[in-house]
Order: sequence, then C-alpha cells, then structure tokens
Amino acid sequence: MRKAVSVETYVEKIKPVIRKTKFSQLKVDDLAKYMDISKVTLYKHFSSKDDIIEQVVDYYIDYSKKADIVVKDDSVSFLDRFQLTFLQSLMCAAYISDLFLQDLKEFYPHHFENLSVALQNRNKSLQTFFESGMEQQIFNRLNAVMFMVQDDAVLRRFIEPSFSIQYDITLKQAIMDFYYMKQYQLLKPEYLKMIDDSDMERKIVHILQAIS
Repeated sequence: MRKAVSVETYVEKIKPVIRKTKFSQLKVDDLAKYMDISKVTLYKHFSSKDDIIEQVVDYYIDYSKKADIVVKDDSVSFLDRFQLTFLQSLMCAAYISDLFLQDLKEFYPHHFENLSVALQNRNKSLQTFFESGMEQQIFNRLNAVMFMVQDDAVLRRFIEPSFSIQYDITLKQAIMDFYYMKQYQLLKPEYLKMIDDSDMERKIVHILQAIS
C-alpha cells in the first residue's frame, strides 16, 4: 500500500519556487507542475489556490513558533542556541523572501499580517535571548536589535544571485565566513574556544541545497 503524501510534502516542493516567483502570478496548473502532481490530485489536497497560500503561510508561522520555543529553552546551552538561531535566520531569509512578503502584502494582506506577527514575536524572543546571554557574561555587550537586523539584511543580500558574481565568492563561503564573523562579534573569548562548529557547514549546505 502506498503511503499517503502529506500536504506538507507539496508545500516543501513549492517553497523554493515562490521565494523567487510571485505566487499571485502562478496558475493552479503551474503549482501542480511544481508539486509534480496532476491538477486533480492537487484538488484532493487543497480546496483552492487560496488554500495553498494559506498552507504555506501557516507552515512559516509554525516554523517561527517552533524556532521561538528553541530560543526560550534554557536546557539548551547559549552556544547551541546561538548556532540554531543563525540557521533559523538563514532559513527565514532564504524562504521568506522580500518578493514573497511584498506579494503577500499586496494580494493576501490577512496572511501577511499573521506572518508579520509571528516574525515579530520571534524577533522579541531573539532580543531577550541575546540580552540574557550578555547578562550572564557569555555574550559581548552589544545592541541586540542591531545584531538581529544585521543577520536579516546581510543574509538576504547574500542570497541575491548578483552577490556571488559581484564579489566572486560562493554563497556557501559567504555564509560560513559571516557565521564566523558573528561568533567573534558575539562570544566572549573563553566561549569562542568552547563552541563546536563541526556540523555547521553540513547544516548550512543542506539549507542552500533546498533552495537551489
């Protein structure tokens, strides 16, 4: 017996597409093609095109809430949470692109509002996390909001195709170097020696492969 394919599987297939193509301009036929299914099968899983965008936005809101839980989990060390927050920021910059947000705002304002609230909540949790690490003398004293804004702005710029061409650097190398820069900005010297980066490159490559 064939295992039923979940709605989430189809959402995963169109995420890389709608980060660089306006969802509002895609027809149901296009979406079915990207999901690698027939239109008939698509309608078995989604009631309409609007239902598809709702599922996508719900997926991102859910991701944001799960990221929120990780940031607040005191049983996970500050160093591990720093790494996780970096990977989450990369995911957000990669998938929740400026084009996607603009399209949502214009054609699906209700979904735009809901997603914006989830992202704002994540930012508040991140700010609290960074300030807590400073209080505990693990992180250097810096402006937590600027530190977060830097992540979003720089990672979004890296992901633009023109960046790698302009600066003759691979996307992977740019992100790895930026990650190490963030470490040096944030961590006090004694904690810099303690962080385990052995798996970061693999995780970053995994995210980049998913969007390429």
